[in-house]
Amino acid sequence: MPAPQGTITFLFSDIEGSTRLWERDPGAMQPALARHDAILHACAAASNGYVFKTIGDAFCIAFDTAPDALAAAATAQRQLDEEAWGETGPLRVRMALHTGAAEFRDGDYFGNPLNRVARILASAHGGQVLLSFSAEELVRDFLPAGIRLRDIGEHRLRDLNRSEHLFQLVIDGIASEFPPLRFLEVTPNNLPSNLSTFVGRETHVTDVRELLETSRLITLTGTGGTGKTRLSLQVASQVLGEFSGGVWFVEFATLTDPLRLWETVAATLGIREEPEIPIQRTLARYVSKRKMLLLFDNCEHVLNSAATLAAELLRAGPALQILATSRHSLGISGERTWSVPPLTILNPARDLFQVPDIVATVSQYEAVRLFIDRAAAAKPGFEVTRQNAPSIAQICWRLDGIPLAIELAAARAKVLSPEQIATRLDDRFRLLTGGNRSVLPHQQTLRALIDWSYDLLSEDERTLFRRLGVFGGGRTLEAIEDVCTGNGVDAYEALDLLQQLVDKSLLSVETGADGSVRYTMIESVWHYTQEKLETSGEVESLRDRHLACFLSVAEALLPQLEGSGIALALERIDTERSNFRLALDWAARRPHLAVKGLRIAGVLTRYWEIRGNLEEACKVFQSILHAPGALEPTRERAAALAGAGRIAWCRDRAADAQPLYEQSIAIYESLGDTAAATLNGAFLGFVKRNLTVAEDIRACFEPALELGKASGDRLLIAIALSGLGTLAVDEGRFEEALRMKEESLAIYRAVGDKWIAGYILWGVAKASNAAGDPVRARSALAEWVTIARELGNRWSLPYVLQAFADILLLEGNAAAAARALGAAESGREALAITLDAVDQAELDRSILQLETTLANPARRREWEIGRGQSLWEAVDDAIHSDAETQAAA
Repeated sequence: MPAPQGTITFLFSDIEGSTRLWERDPGAMQPALARHDAILHACAAASNGYVFKTIGDAFCIAFDTAPDALAAAATAQRQLDEEAWGETGPLRVRMALHTGAAEFRDGDYFGNPLNRVARILASAHGGQVLLSFSAEELVRDFLPAGIRLRDIGEHRLRDLNRSEHLFQLVIDGIASEFPPLRFLEVTPNNLPSNLSTFVGRETHVTDVRELLETSRLITLTGTGGTGKTRLSLQVASQVLGEFSGGVWFVEFATLTDPLRLWETVAATLGIREEPEIPIQRTLARYVSKRKMLLLFDNCEHVLNSAATLAAELLRAGPALQILATSRHSLGISGERTWSVPPLTILNPARDLFQVPDIVATVSQYEAVRLFIDRAAAAKPGFEVTRQNAPSIAQICWRLDGIPLAIELAAARAKVLSPEQIATRLDDRFRLLTGGNRSVLPHQQTLRALIDWSYDLLSEDERTLFRRLGVFGGGRTLEAIEDVCTGNGVDAYEALDLLQQLVDKSLLSVETGADGSVRYTMIESVWHYTQEKLETSGEVESLRDRHLACFLSVAEALLPQLEGSGIALALERIDTERSNFRLALDWAARRPHLAVKGLRIAGVLTRYWEIRGNLEEACKVFQSILHAPGALEPTRERAAALAGAGRIAWCRDRAADAQPLYEQSIAIYESLGDTAAATLNGAFLGFVKRNLTVAEDIRACFEPALELGKASGDRLLIAIALSGLGTLAVDEGRFEEALRMKEESLAIYRAVGDKWIAGYILWGVAKASNAAGDPVRARSALAEWVTIARELGNRWSLPYVLQAFADILLLEGNAAAAARALGAAESGREALAITLDAVDQAELDRSILQLETTLANPARRREWEIGRGQSLWEAVDDAIHSDAETQAAA
């Protein structure tokens, strides 16, 4: 058949352990391999596959369609499994499928999809078939009988910058259980993907790794630009497997308030703040039993607070280690400082005197290797020659081997020769040529280089460059055009100017998994733009425009947060979190802009709730609600008060939530907005239920139902039905409760509000279980878990496990219920959740029922098994425990 063209599904395969088999019995292996090859060729031909390459026992096959590739893989695995292999024993063949666009020429394919499918194959085990997300999307609706797909999650494959969501083909009658995937970063971590090669410093990596074997706190010191962060990330990537509790990168560079260090660490670890308990205590408890490595990056501007944080966490967690980067040591007991030296350099005047091979001599030094690598990236085809080698050596010598300085200089290779770069350094950095250069601080050298880069910019480039400092944590092209153009920078020129700044290494381009592009800058350059911005006379107007821009971003995201686009909206807010923080801080300081801050805070309420950033949200509301200019009884203040009430309720502080909701309702009533007042009155009903107040809670929900029906407002009807359904469960009217919960759920599904639908599903599960219908309860909880997984929510899982335990008790599977409750207990501890009175009473009843059903020591044994599981593992086990229950029956 002809070779497929365009978008192609590739099937790669090879035999596991074939080298060992050939070494052991080459005589038997020869006919076995021939039979293997015949099976692969036949299956490929039967499914219209094009075998474009075989290397030893490895097959590379191209298909026009993904279902054809799947069929070939499944048929081949069945035939391989059924074959009588004789003396070699079974040949275990691993396979990988991936779909993408590739170029066909000279009988072979070229392009990134080939690299990706090869890496997926390398992670598989013999007999295992793995599919990428792109392939899975194309086959999920065309699976043959006896075949299904198992979601095994997203993983980072070695040497690939973008992670891959993988699926395993499960074929009836063939083994489908395999060890963890090979070559994957299975240790929990948030280490960023490296977009450039790591050049030199091999001995430095070894030195720091050896320090980690004997020291719990290591601080990499040195000036900005020496590569402290890059070195720490390289070390961390090599020791991932040694820390079962994870390796976590915590960035302090954009923090201006030292008190936020604790919150930043908690957010990085995904810890939900615990009400009325300081975050310091919560973090200490979290690290107390975990073997983990924390990377504290850029500590110098919050030195005292970082030192206190490190000392307290190390004291609380005996298995915790910290690798910090700072221009100064933290100065606490037990700290080992390791000064990050410049890259190795040579003195051209001394070391290049009558050398036999100048290219070889120059190229052995790390600084030169880095310059060559980055220059080649800027100008493809660049290489060191006898003619330019002396100038390259001169550049690296003049720049003291500082990696950032060398990278900035190497970027000029796109428009300047090494000789020209060296000459400009001579002209510009006269400071470096006189006196005792060894006593000059390296920061002065780095600043001089940035000054030089800034001075070489055109006036338009300088203007845009300093204006970019108004952002934090990255910026999109649209935001740049909105905030930074005008008054000397035309909107149509912005993209060209950005490209020029990227080419000159003052900006970097980062592409997200969704293809979005952001422009970022390293911390030293960002601080430099801050200084330029402060002295430009534009800072106030730019911060005003920045605030207006991110108000627009927030309000544009609101419909998505309340609809089917919620997952993407949450990710967008994640990427803009620093910008929202800067905007809110500025609004709180400017009385005439405080209302805009109220509006942003109101929009972000759901984001903070889902992500569990409740303490941060509480502090934002405290600041903005008390800011001058935010005190008038406006609609914006009413919405922010309701948001603050919602966050207080989520923090299990219903007593704080009640007056906030009541103030919000009063403002809406004064504005004549009966619908908003009634809606928040319904939310107040849930708050009062948590307070177990004596007054009639029903009066909070019934007006919402009446008004909703009269006005046709479906959301009023939905929230009222949910509240009344909850009261019906409390009063033992389970069938009525289930009917109302299902009606409420149907409305939220119709409007696409997944998050609130998840809450209602939770209620449906409780009502169904109370009504004696564990099947419906299971279905509702499983759907809620799917939503939580999609939205990146973890704090709901302990509650879900408790609900599953009640279902399992109803089904008579007390052992599985004990495991679920044990996992829920461990999860509450990990996420710093303290149950309120209502939830605690429910848990107490569940435990009492368990104790009367399953006696010790079996109960304690199963409970401890559950405590040893991860939250997602325990939830998945609970979802599939119905099969265990049926088997037991």
